Amino acid sequence: MAFIDDLALMLFILPLVSVLIAYTTVQAFIGFRKSGYEAIKRSLDDSIIPAAILGIVILIISLWGEFTWTLPGSYNILFYDVYLLLGVIILSYSIAVYMGKRLQTTGIFALFVGLITIYYGVTGYHLGLTKEPLALLALYVTYGIAGILGYPVTLALDTLRAQSVKDPPLKGWMLAFFILFWIFVIIAGIIGAFIAVETVPAHLASPP
Repeated sequence: MAFIDDLALMLFILPLVSVLIAYTTVQAFIGFRKSGYEAIKRSLDDSIIPAAILGIVILIISLWGEFTWTLPGSYNILFYDVYLLLGVIILSYSIAVYMGKRLQTTGIFALFVGLITIYYGVTGYHLGLTKEPLALLALYVTYGIAGILGYPVTLALDTLRAQSVKDPPLKGWMLAFFILFWIFVIIAGIIGAFIAVETVPAHLASPP
């Protein structure tokens, strides 16, 4: 089967994921300050369709890469393993929100996938598997940390929903984890977009 170079598309999808996550959670936070948990629910509901579409696209690309890799080397392991897990997390989030289930199960999965992503990034860096090892390391580590922080963020959302009062207070630990989560999601998206922009000319001129 012929090789199809979809690396740039994969990279551009990452900032889209970051934009969706950051926009949804910031919007939910601002709405929560005004009208309580109902605003969070509206924001999460609005994200179901775009998140599901991104999750399905990521799953299709990653499964194709896992099953049809034709180039020498282990780049399919480095790129597609964690990409597949990302797709599973996003799709799992969409289904959980749609069905009204707790988000922390997806969050604990994101935590472990975050650890795996960091491990892949550090290993790929030490093995020098790309021409830009520092960019690779930064991308994997920032998305990995964002995944780890996804657990306390989803736990906070579940906690707010479970409280009986109409406008439950936002505790200090919740705010701290939200801020850290936003920082790493945004930084990871910027790094992904930068690498994607740098990748397009090189891969158009000389595909692998």
